[in-house]
Amino acid sequence: MIKTWKNTATRRLLDSGKNRFSGLDVAKAQTRLAQIHAMDTLDELSPLKSVGLHKLTGSYRGFWAITVNGRYRVVFRFKDGDAYDVEVTDYHK
Repeated sequence: MIKTWKNTATRRLLDSGKNRFSGLDVAKAQTRLAQIHAMDTLDELSPLKSVGLHKLTGSYRGFWAITVNGRYRVVFRFKDGDAYDVEVTDYHK
């Protein structure tokens, strides 16, 4: 379950489909966010190769990322069955 959001833009995207991200596949982003919200373990995402689940390093150490489309990823921390600091981000910035 998603417990916290990094920003309101990501939460609005899941709740209402409002999009402030240029070039983002809104339907796919909503699907990815819903998958994160529904999962209890990372193992539920890892078999789905299309999501591109991977650990991050550097300033995002301790976070995970999954692919949405193009340059966009959903980034989150995962602990005890819950997701925290969930955000859609442009990894080129």
